Amino acid sequence: MYFRVCISTISLLSVCFFTLGCGISLRVYRPFPKETAFEYVKKMDHIQIFVKEENRMKMGVYDGYFFNPEGLPNEYGPLSYLIRKELSMRGNRYPLLLDRGGKIFVDEFQLVSLDRCSKNLSFVKLKVRIQIANNGEEQFSYYDEIDSRVTNCYLTGSVLTVVPLLWYVPYNGFRGNREDQLNQLGRNSLSEFFTKLEVLSGYNGSSPIEENQPLEPQPVKPKQIPTKQEPVDPKLKEILESL
Repeated sequence: MYFRVCISTISLLSVCFFTLGCGISLRVYRPFPKETAFEYVKKMDHIQIFVKEENRMKMGVYDGYFFNPEGLPNEYGPLSYLIRKELSMRGNRYPLLLDRGGKIFVDEFQLVSLDRCSKNLSFVKLKVRIQIANNGEEQFSYYDEIDSRVTNCYLTGSVLTVVPLLWYVPYNGFRGNREDQLNQLGRNSLSEFFTKLEVLSGYNGSSPIEENQPLEPQPVKPKQIPTKQEPVDPKLKEILESL
């Protein structure tokens, strides 16, 4: 009996640590309703896009407490590619930038999940300098975090005992796992950044195609021709005037 318990415990621990060691899939992009088909990234020599210390294989960092910090590549490409892709797909939302050129310098981008056994902190930090044509330089700064108890220590304890498992599983579903947290934070930061870039680029909520479309001619109502009145009987006219 004791031998069976030991074997079961070791098996659970092996499965648990195997799960903890599995990599996190990073899927960061700009969520956009009614997404258009994407063909290729357009050449934009008049727009400088620079991301400081960018590593194509390390857009995010996951520190799992039991293991060394792990660099996470983004399945949708690095940040510089995502910016070029956005300008290629939705260029009508950045009229001034595409027409006059400019600079986009990302001074800092951090997307990190830190597991400290008793709690987990996932955060994103984004700092960008934007300049369109000869206009002044604009600063964009964004920070957000998710502080939770979704940790590898709690996960290990919930596997070994039943009572913590009853608490941890619903809580994990409510707060989301580390992968969900990182993807949510990364997407939110890009959405805020591109919204700011749209404003600086003079986007007013309608595409140039919509603005240049001729107005539909209003239907012209046919001019009503007054009907010819029949002559009034003189006697009837005298009676009406006397009343």
